[in-house]
Amino acid sequence: MDRDRRLAFLILKDIETRDSWSNLTVNEYISKQGADQPAFVRELVYGCIRNQMLLDYNIKRFLSKPKLSVSERVLLRMGFYQLCFMDSVKDYAAVSETVSLAASFIKGKQGFINAVLRSFQRDGKRLLDDGLSTRYSCAQWITDLGMECFGAEKTEELLKASNTPAPLTVRVNTLKTSRQKLSEELKSLGFEAENCNISDLCLMISGSGLLDTDLYRGGYFSVQGEASCNAVEMLAPKPGDVLADLCAAPGGKSCAAAELMKDQGSIKAFDVYPHRVQLIEKESLRLGLTIVNAQMADSAKFDPGLENTADCVIADVPCSGLGTLRRNPEIKLSKHSGTEAARMLEELQKIQYNILFNAIKYVKSGGRILYSTCTINPKENGDLVRLVLADASGFSIEKEQQLWTTEGGPDGFYSCIIRRTDDKCRFQD
Repeated sequence: MDRDRRLAFLILKDIETRDSWSNLTVNEYISKQGADQPAFVRELVYGCIRNQMLLDYNIKRFLSKPKLSVSERVLLRMGFYQLCFMDSVKDYAAVSETVSLAASFIKGKQGFINAVLRSFQRDGKRLLDDGLSTRYSCAQWITDLGMECFGAEKTEELLKASNTPAPLTVRVNTLKTSRQKLSEELKSLGFEAENCNISDLCLMISGSGLLDTDLYRGGYFSVQGEASCNAVEMLAPKPGDVLADLCAAPGGKSCAAAELMKDQGSIKAFDVYPHRVQLIEKESLRLGLTIVNAQMADSAKFDPGLENTADCVIADVPCSGLGTLRRNPEIKLSKHSGTEAARMLEELQKIQYNILFNAIKYVKSGGRILYSTCTINPKENGDLVRLVLADASGFSIEKEQQLWTTEGGPDGFYSCIIRRTDDKCRFQD
């Protein structure tokens, strides 16, 4: 455990000082340095981040001076989290191992760390809060937005679900295997696998080392959220279709579409950054797909060469990510003020509008557009779609779906299928 706690400390300190993404940092450290129990490291790291505001609020109760160094703050969060949330860790181990880390990384402060943890123990390990924002460690502007859109009960339900671990789901590559066969093969390797409820192409997996298997290397499946995969299933591209994916990286939806199209037809997969274009190319190669053509482009800018060319268009636009808080807990800790957050959302909505407005120009008569986000904010979802369609004629909403984050279930995700119903469309630029 010493090695794993040391690794968790280094990861948390790195995330704190560099403001880096937790999933990338965790994977990088475990890959390079190794861990005796990777699951322990992940639980401790993600648990501290998901509950950071709550932990900090309670740590302050036992400080005579509120100012802490980064190392002190990280170690106390680790200690408090183990004491309160990790039933597998005995109290004495939570305290003694945290103090040992202090002796290694902040010499001379181990007495201070020990005193704060012992005081918390004597207080009955009570976790107090001053409202929803602190209770679920979520930025006030996110809580306020939830209250405005959904009311107190629904907001707390969503925040509570967002504090739970996200399930690991994979999309079956139906060009190489079936969901049942892949499930059986994964079970034979010691994994637990069960069918997802929303997507017919996805499995929920438990177990470690999934990406080290020959099944993954051989392209028999991809890691993808079932809500994201289900959105492509709603679009239902057919073999021979011409498809444009406007915000494609890292390639999940493009590759899912290619598999549904039986690798027949044409897919242009765009992203604005060259290194992300390479991710699409790498993924399609691993899966054995030939029709995905990754290109660099800014889809917020109109491309006349794409006008009236596509049977299907995917516009999975940049968004606030409020449906993925459990996967990306850093979003919850946003330091934006209410005014700054409103400005950020307004800028996002401008980009979303431009991308969708371009998308409806690219589709042929009778063709379909998938507009999707991984947020639950109505202003980025249904409100945005209707704003765009108010400035264009000849289009109709065919299907609309808002999924909510649920414990053990899908992420919060919005999908809308728009069909072009008229040969002659009019656009109000």
